[in-house]
Amino acid sequence: MLIGLLQNIAIFYYWTWFIWPFVFIFSLVYAITSLVKDDAASMKPILIASVSLLIIVAGITGPALE
Repeated sequence: MLIGLLQNIAIFYYWTWFIWPFVFIFSLVYAITSLVKDDAASMKPILIASVSLLIIVAGITGPALE
C-alpha cells in the first residue's frame, strides 16, 4: 500500500520535477530566517519544506521500487 503511494508520488514528481527544488530551498531558507528573527515562528514553511523533500525523495527512489 505504501509502495503504491510512493510510486504515485514519484509519477507526480516526474511531471513537476522543475518546481520542487525551488520550493524546498525557498521554504527552508524562509523557515530558518523566521526561526532566527521571531520568537513565535510559524510551522507552515517547515511543513512545506518537509513535504517538498518527501516528494523529491519519492521521485528519486521511485524507479527502484518497481
